[in-house]
Amino acid sequence: MKRLMLAAGLAGLAVFPAGALARPSHSKVLSVDARHHTVQLVDATHVVHALRYRGKLPRLGLGDSVSYRQSGHTISHVKKTARAFGTISFYATVVRSGARQVRLRLGDRSPFSLASKRVSTKPVAHAAALSAASVTLQVQGLAPGQTVLISETVDARGHWTITITLPSASTTSGSGAGTGAGDGGGGDSGDDQLAEGAITQVSDSALTVSTDSGTLSFSVDPASGLTDGFLVGDMVDVSYSQNDDGSFTADDVEYVEQDATGVVSTVSDSSLALVDDATGQSDTFSGDADMGVFDGVNPGDAVDVTYHQSAAGLVADAVGDDSSRG
Repeated sequence: MKRLMLAAGLAGLAVFPAGALARPSHSKVLSVDARHHTVQLVDATHVVHALRYRGKLPRLGLGDSVSYRQSGHTISHVKKTARAFGTISFYATVVRSGARQVRLRLGDRSPFSLASKRVSTKPVAHAAALSAASVTLQVQGLAPGQTVLISETVDARGHWTITITLPSASTTSGSGAGTGAGDGGGGDSGDDQLAEGAITQVSDSALTVSTDSGTLSFSVDPASGLTDGFLVGDMVDVSYSQNDDGSFTADDVEYVEQDATGVVSTVSDSSLALVDDATGQSDTFSGDADMGVFDGVNPGDAVDVTYHQSAAGLVADAVGDDSSRG
């Protein structure tokens, strides 16, 4: 079964001048944001880069290998050179770690979170190849500020295993995790704070979120497009900094990722329903048919759905086999 990590957004198209095209580059796909025309790619040094793309992409999934031409932070002529196989690994910096979830920041400064049940307690072979000192960590053992290597390995059945390792200092030097590598810099994000809650007001220059601790309001750079596509009622994580006058500025906005496991009752290109293991109730998720988020899923499959809650309902971002059923 294929597992995809996908997002959402919207942007226009442009054409490269012929002289601006660089020589072809090669990377692996971490995520695709079809509406914003952006992709996250992992390079050969395991650093994540956020890049805009021009033209039409082939259908891509997590771990697929691609070639492309790059000019600045924009790519074109994207071709899939190989389907996902083996391991895709990338560096991240721990922002917050709890019993159920670890939140991290990738090399392009974007947030990344994992539920503890999705992380393996067994090492994978790729980790040992990177560093003899690598050890597998449980989510609860991670400390804020640590640089870790996240390895996602796919087997012949299309099942993904996620492992977090702590590389040696020599392998992480120059990794760019959490320092804005690939996005033109942007400084250290170590002073960023996180807020989670439902959006109550949103515009291209402001955002208000209702959290467990109260209502927080943030200013937003209108040119950043941080709030594009978000609606009142969406559950989001906001990375923000505090200004000298005590006000807050949002640096990043992402949907809150959650997990549900269960047996699929019905599925189509754009919808999946399952009986939730935790509640015994039926949950229905929508998905982007163009990106094939439900490809390979059939009624009766035991699945693990990574999803976010939007104003319109539950939206699936990734679907994988539920390994807890053996």
